[in-house]
Amino acid sequence: KRASQVLENCELRLTRILEDVEAMADNVEWLVYRHLDSPDTLVEYTRTALQGNPDLVGCAISFEPYFFEGEEYFSAYSSRDENNVITTEQEGDEDYQYFYLDWYLMPKLLNQPVWTEPYCDWDYDDDFSLNTEMLISYSKPLTDAEGNFIGVVSMDLSPKWLSEQLSSIKPYPHSFCMLLSRGGTYLIHPDPERLFSQTIFTR
Repeated sequence: KRASQVLENCELRLTRILEDVEAMADNVEWLVYRHLDSPDTLVEYTRTALQGNPDLVGCAISFEPYFFEGEEYFSAYSSRDENNVITTEQEGDEDYQYFYLDWYLMPKLLNQPVWTEPYCDWDYDDDFSLNTEMLISYSKPLTDAEGNFIGVVSMDLSPKWLSEQLSSIKPYPHSFCMLLSRGGTYLIHPDPERLFSQTIFTR
């Protein structure tokens, strides 16, 4: 009974984190629709989202090619580092075609908000190498007045941070917390070799 209560509390804690992220995406979406004619303002909103939710490690507002006249790429992005420093940039070019990535494609193809499987993003500071820090994104599609897809609002969480939040909850000394993605990928597990690269189907 005690273990069940701890598990329920753990689930409620995780649900609160995810719901806060989804609510922040709703708020940013509302602001985007009000300022579609002001790209510079959209860039600032990504920073504001991180300032308003300390659980987030990244926020992007990204658009279809040439949505803004003369701009093939427009993806306003803010990220938080391990020292809680927020940096903001306008990303997207021939080396980083964001509109082919899962966090952008999935809400476009499904026409609904999605939580992605864990993935590695690109590290701009190291010659476009893959960043070793895994991310999970909540992505919400943006549409125009006719319902046509125009872009995505995306919020990033760190699975490592989630693991630290949940692994501290133990009903017994040798118990552990395990979290799976919808596709069966291990997001949290005491054996680091299983994380992200294996699923419950591997064995």
